This record gives sequence, structure tokens and C-alpha cells, in this order.
Amino acid sequence: MAEAREAVQKARRIVIKVGTRVATEGDNAFSADVIGSLVRQVSTLGGGEAKRSFIIVSSGAIALGLNRMGLDRRPKEINLLQAAAAMGQSRLMHAYEREFEAARRETAQILLTAEDIRSRARYLNIRNTIFTLWSFGVVPIVNENDTVSFAEIRFGDNDIISAHIANMLDADLLVILTDTDGLFDSDPKRNAGARVLRTVEKVTDAVLDGARGKGSAFSSGGMESKLKAADIATRSGVGVIIAKGDGVDLARVLAGEEIGTFFVPAERRMKGRKKWMAFNPQTEGAIVVDRGAEKAIVAQGRSLLPAGVKAVKGGFGMGSVVSILDEEGREIARGLTNFASEELEKIRGLNTRRIPDVLGAEAYFDEVVHRDNLVIVVQE
Repeated sequence: MAEAREAVQKARRIVIKVGTRVATEGDNAFSADVIGSLVRQVSTLGGGEAKRSFIIVSSGAIALGLNRMGLDRRPKEINLLQAAAAMGQSRLMHAYEREFEAARRETAQILLTAEDIRSRARYLNIRNTIFTLWSFGVVPIVNENDTVSFAEIRFGDNDIISAHIANMLDADLLVILTDTDGLFDSDPKRNAGARVLRTVEKVTDAVLDGARGKGSAFSSGGMESKLKAADIATRSGVGVIIAKGDGVDLARVLAGEEIGTFFVPAERRMKGRKKWMAFNPQTEGAIVVDRGAEKAIVAQGRSLLPAGVKAVKGGFGMGSVVSILDEEGREIARGLTNFASEELEKIRGLNTRRIPDVLGAEAYFDEVVHRDNLVIVVQE
């Protein structure tokens, strides 16, 4: 047993992402054998003395819908994809319900879009709903709401959603089930001697560059999106395992055996609001800072003051999530701004004592972004 995986044995909140090529057979029909086995394992390992709570993020709706429509390839037209999602989601959920009923466990459906992650209120409502479902012993099934979500069909996938869910729930482990044994050190389709990497300390640019490519004709992701999901989750303190879904033995995975590829989580967990800010799909503007402010924020953990602001990009209001950029345009942090963009344009570069003179006596904030509302996102 690898020392790095010892924490897996203690995992109690577990997110399982099921890929299209795991949920379906031949990319056109629900894989009852594979998913039935997974559901039985989740039902056995969850709840009771183990005190484990599971949530499943499942792809496959579009593939099942295209099968019902008689299409053998994933089309590019958004209207066809949305129609397929509408037809396939009901079949996907019905199949999961059938398997969970056989295992004598309850399940529930949750459909999400990126807007549900961007909105702090929706984000917290979803979190509370899932915790309530867990309190009743329910295993939620999450999917992207492709029927109404235009952007997500084109650019999103359930790998990224699973990482956001893991962060949202303060999960201990994200298990991404796919059609490969894990992350290889080279392309196994071209190199018969390619080996599975059992442990990855950090998702670097070099790791991402080696995983470019898409999945099957019916899926929207590939290894690259899984690595991006692993990056999001591990930076928040969530361990990640990418493993083969067909025949997976969750008991062995949760025992810490070297199955698939394990991505080591950061030692320090981000707090709830800071996680939401750091990995929010969208910011409302940007603030460019000088070298002194960059050092104060990144190296010294200090607040951003008006004197360190060089430029303001975009229009945003007070309390908005903004990117903080260095002089080269690289994002180094995110935070909640105390000033609207118009106000910040007037006071940028000024000493804090000058704020009331420019904005009026009622301007009571000294910091542009307070350190309690700021999270570092730059990776060294």
C-alpha cells in the first residue's frame, strides 16, 4: 500500500464521477452490468457503521438520447444535443433508480449548470440540499443540465462539475471512473510499454500537455478534462483517483490499494468561501497590481490596498468576485472587492488616507480586497 494513499482509507464524503464510456455500452445503451455493480458497492459501503456518504456525478444522458433518436455519432448542432439530453436524461435516471431500488437504497436527481456554481446563493442551496439528502441515506445522482445549458454542452463536462461538487461538499475523495486504468506515462495506444502512474504529486503543465485529446464519439471530455478536474480538487485539499470503471472494486480502492492513479491533495484545505472564489467559473472583472502589491499578497498574505492598483479591467460592483493580475497579466489571486470599478478607477495608486477625499467621508473601507476575502490561485 502506498503511503500517499493512507488518507483514502479515512475518506467519508466521496464523489464518484461516471464517464459516458462507463455508463453506456458501445456508446449507445445503458451498461446495466457495470452500473449495477457500482450501485451495489456504493449501497454496501455507504451509511451504517462506515459513515460514508456517496454522491454520483454521471454522464451518459446525451449518448442514451442519441441512441433513442437513431443517431450513431455525436452531432455538433446544439439543438440536437439539447434534444438528446432531454430524451436521454429520463432514461439515465430511470436506469439508476431501478438499480438503487434493487439495492434497497433511495436516490435523487440533481441537474446543474455553471450558473449554479457562479451564484453564491445557489451554490449554498445545492450544498444544503445534498447534505439533507445524505441525512436520509439518499445517494444523489448529479448531471449537467444539458437541455437548457448552451455553454456547458459546447465547453463543459461532468469531470469539471464533479470537482466543483467535491469542493462544495468538503469531500475527502473524488473517484473519476473512465475506460482506462489511470494516467499513463505515455500514450498506451502508441506505446505498448506505457505504464500507469500510480501517484501524481501535482498536476503540472507538462502533465496536461501529455494528455491532450478527446474521449469517445459520444463523450465531451478526455484525459485532459479529468486532469483539470484533479487540479481543481487537489488544490482544495481533495484527493483524486482516476481508475477504470468496468470491474472496479470500490472496497479495494477505499482500502488504499494501488488501483488507478492517485492525485495527492494539498496539505491545507481551503475554507468554504475561499474555495468558491478560487474556482468560480467566472469573475466579473480584474484588477492589475504592481510588484509591491503582488509580493504583499502572495508572499506576505496581506490585503490589497489602493496604492498597489495599476489598472482596472471590466465593470463590476462592490462585493463582486474579481481576478487580481500581476503586471504580466497572470492571475495571482481572486477576491471580493470593497469598491465598484468606477470608484476604484478614481482611487487606484492613492494612499489609503486619500480615499475619503476622493470618494467622500462615507467611504469607510481601507482595503480594496481584504485578506479574509482573498485567495491565492497562482501556482509556483
